[in-house]
Amino acid sequence: MERTTIKVTISGREYPVNVMPGQQAAMKKAEIAINEQINTYKSSYAIKDPRDLLAMCALQLAFLQQEREDKERKNLDMVTEKVKIIEAALKIS
Repeated sequence: MERTTIKVTISGREYPVNVMPGQQAAMKKAEIAINEQINTYKSSYAIKDPRDLLAMCALQLAFLQQEREDKERKNLDMVTEKVKIIEAALKIS
């Protein structure tokens, strides 16, 4: 599959990004989410330096990703444990 170059604007700066077909909409949603988060930090805190705003945004996104991974891991562990219980019950029958 051939990649397409789209323009993404983050904090007023434009970046060319190569995406696979079908990924443009998700990339644009990410662009909007990042810019909204930056604007939230601008209005909520006395942060002036754009690098600080970007760092805070990156930290927030990394935190959310880690939280999601931890939740998925716990869910997988719970499902694995239930499968073991079911397998044990079937062996008894």
